[in-house]
Amino acid sequence: MRNNIYLSPYRNYRTLYTKDNLEQKIQIIIEETDLLITLTSQIKADLITTLIKNKVQEIRNVIKFWIQLVPEIQHSLEPIAIPKNAPNYIEIMCESAKYAYVGPFAAIAGTIAQIVCCFIHEYLKNNQLPDDVIVENGGDIYLYSKKERIIGIMPNPQENCMLGLKINPSDMPLSICSSSAKIGHSLSFGKGDLALIIAKNASLADALATSYCNQLQKKEDISLLLEKAKKDNLIKILDNPYNNSTESSGLMGIFLQIDENIGAWGNIELTIIH
Repeated sequence: MRNNIYLSPYRNYRTLYTKDNLEQKIQIIIEETDLLITLTSQIKADLITTLIKNKVQEIRNVIKFWIQLVPEIQHSLEPIAIPKNAPNYIEIMCESAKYAYVGPFAAIAGTIAQIVCCFIHEYLKNNQLPDDVIVENGGDIYLYSKKERIIGIMPNPQENCMLGLKINPSDMPLSICSSSAKIGHSLSFGKGDLALIIAKNASLADALATSYCNQLQKKEDISLLLEKAKKDNLIKILDNPYNNSTESSGLMGIFLQIDENIGAWGNIELTIIH
């Protein structure tokens, strides 16, 4: 049993976001799904809230239906065969889990974040509205933006965020997903404070974050896992399966922390948050 696990259900880190009068934040909570969506203030919040609620409920209903058919989707801690005739995002969750060697549900939060973000982005673009959008689902993020963004790295929610990731517009859209053995209720077999993954595909990012966190047992593991990351960079999986993209990319960047020891590899630009 690990000690000092932070189990608070309150997402206090959300209050640390930089306030921007040109943007608005919308929170959508449906059952276990808790989204914080960032949009320009020009968008009518009531309309977009209704659209998002309907989309999230649709996603959850499909996933719950398939869990009834194939319970291993939720309960397996190892990859499973892709169920026959499964919808696109169930297939992508299973495929991502295979690469990361975790259960499909390890990819659920990132998957939902990407589906919702792509859905909103397409709606805004089709209606000729400002289409910058960020969707955060319990710390897993998918974002489209035409401007530079700083994403805070917070291995300890009880302390101020001092380190951040600088994300350039040319790299987006992309996903940033995290896993921790010391924050929240999610099952982890590791001992690390944080395993953070950057990838184009949020299902893959979420699954790999769980996998790397499981393997992070001591500070000496950091260098070994960074070497492993170079191989995972070669994973080929649809970048944006929810938008029918044909591009492919594996892991783009990784940040690991255990106690006061950190390591990073790939397309990672760290910055100090003042």
